Formats: sequence, C-alpha cells, structure tokens
Amino acid sequence: MKPKIEELMKYKLLTIALLGLVVLNFAQQKKAGSIASQSILSAKITKTIQLDSTAAFTNYFEGKFFSFSKEGVIVSSDTTGKVLWKQQIPGNISAEPVIVENILVIATDNNDINTFDIKTGSQLQSISVEDKITTPLFAFNYAGTNELMIPKQTNSKAAVVFGMASGKISCLDLETLQEYWQNGDQKDTLYTKPILLNNKLVFTRGDGSLNSIDANTGLLIWRWQEEELSNFSKANLETDGKSIFVVSADSVFHSINFLLGRLNWRLENIKVDSKFFYSTSQKNLYLISSNEKLIIFSVKDEVTVDDFKLRYNLPNNSYNFFEFEKKVFFVYNGIIYEAEEKQLLKEVLKLDFADVKSFYQLGENKFAALSYNGKLTIFIMR
Repeated sequence: MKPKIEELMKYKLLTIALLGLVVLNFAQQKKAGSIASQSILSAKITKTIQLDSTAAFTNYFEGKFFSFSKEGVIVSSDTTGKVLWKQQIPGNISAEPVIVENILVIATDNNDINTFDIKTGSQLQSISVEDKITTPLFAFNYAGTNELMIPKQTNSKAAVVFGMASGKISCLDLETLQEYWQNGDQKDTLYTKPILLNNKLVFTRGDGSLNSIDANTGLLIWRWQEEELSNFSKANLETDGKSIFVVSADSVFHSINFLLGRLNWRLENIKVDSKFFYSTSQKNLYLISSNEKLIIFSVKDEVTVDDFKLRYNLPNNSYNFFEFEKKVFFVYNGIIYEAEEKQLLKEVLKLDFADVKSFYQLGENKFAALSYNGKLTIFIMR
C-alpha cells in the first residue's frame, strides 16, 4: 500500500512541476510580447553625400538640395549628390533664401531680389529694393485686396515678405515682384524670420519688441515688450496656433498671446537656450537649460514633466529635434535619441559626425542631417 502512496505523491509533484513550467512559459511569452509592443523605433543610414562645404545656407525642396555661398554661388543637387545646375549671381547672398511654387527667391547685399526657376536655374525676375534686407525671406499666400499695377499672368497668390535695415517691412507678389504693401512705422532694424497665423505676421524688432502686422494690409496690429531687459530683437519665434513662444536675450522663456499681444506666462527660475522645439502631437516644449539639461515642459499644465542631464557640451547650438509617428527625437553629439517623458533617452542611430548644422525631412520617414563641412547623411526611420 505504501509504494502506491509514494507513486501517487510523485505523480502529483510531477504534475505541479509541469503546470509551473507551462505558467512560466506563458508568462515569458506574454512579457516578450509586451516588450516587443513597446520597442522603440529604429533608423538606418541609406546614403551619405557631399554638398558645398562653403554654403552659408542650404535649402531642400521636392527632392533637391540648394546650396548658397555668401559669394553668390548657387548649386542645385539631387539626393545622390549629382549637381543639376550651378549659378553665379552678382553680390553676396545676405539673407536666407526661400523656395515656393518651383521658384527660388534670393536677396543679395546690393539690395537686389532675384527669382530663379528651380528646375533649370534660369533667372526669371530681378528687382532692386531701397535698403539692405536683414531678415530671412518668408513666403505665404496673400489674401488681401490690394491691386497690382501690372496684371498677373497666373492665379498664384504666393507672396514674399522681408524686413530691412531701415525698419521697413515689404511684401511683394512672387510672380511679378510688384509690391503689395510696405510698413514703415518704425525705424528699428529687423533680423529674424516672422511667423504667420490667421493672416497675421509677427516680427521681432531691433528695439527688442514683438510686432504683429496684418499680412493683407501691412498695418500694425499690436506691439509688445514686457520690460527693457526682455529683448527679443534676434529671437526665434514658434507658435502652437494660440501662443507665441520666444526666448529673450537674458535666456527667459516667454509665452505670449498671439491674438492680443499680452504675456501668458514665463519661466522665471530656468535659464534656457534660444533654440527650442514644440511638439505638435504631444503639446510639449523641448528646452535646453543653461546647466545642460534637456527639459520637457507641458504647455497645457505649465509644468516641467521631465528632464535629462546631458553628458556632453552643446557647441554652436549643434542639436536638433524632429518628430516622427508622434514621437520626439533629439539629435545631439552625433547621436539620435528618442526623447520621451518618464523614460531614459534611448539611442536610435549614431551619425558619423558630431555637430549637426541643419536638419531636413525628405519624406514621410526619410530625414537628412547636414554637418558643418557639407557632409549630408540620409536615413530612414522604421
């Protein structure tokens, strides 16, 4: 009788052990599935090409790169690095060019504005303006009622706006280079690219103020400057569609009501770099603090939701951000990281150069990083 009891006990123990192995295997499979579902995106370098290493500006438009040297040399290349055409224009290129509707618009230091066909490089128009252009050129669709003296040949509404050393702001029709309007209310030089929202342009001025201009008429809507120390004369502007985000010369981050030109809030206790990123999907700001931290800041809640201490210094503002599939990526010291709140920075791809001069999105999942020596690395996210 006793041997039968022992055999029964062995059978029960074996059954329990087998059940334990089944449960453990199921748990491991479930965990593996969970990890796979939460895995980060990856990236792969597909091509490296060499662009003009002397270029002051490099633009990308519909499969082509356009490099502009200060000496007036324009080079058009495709994504394989093949040169499509090359042009030399009189004067130095003094402001960042713009491309719209297959037309390249360039301003030179001899106060000329030139337009070119981007496919052939042939010149279309040229006009002289009264003063040196000091802001990047900015293109938008004109929606006003001002009439031009010479009739247009097309229905294009494309216009180009820019600021000058004299403080004047001018808006030209792209096709004919005729003037729609000019604002000469103030005398302070303008420096930075404006932002546009609901037919309102916002510029920074040399006196440190922000100015909202009606894009259809050129009339001043509001002027804002909080205090003398809050100088925004050379600050970059961003918007979430409701507010203007800007960093003053004393490294204080401000949020300003776009419609009214009034202060919403400012970050009193954090000094930040002038370069920052706004995530349209996450509604968060990505800031770099003076003590080398990457800060994720919630616009809605007006609080810091996370921060990361960076291991390396950031020379020349040589870092960038981009967004892909509702995730934000931080390009820093030659490495692309996924930057999500409540998680560590996750390395996605290592570039073959440390300092990134410019960053471009070439397609839905294709991007490119440009080094200071003209080396361009193209990669895909997957």
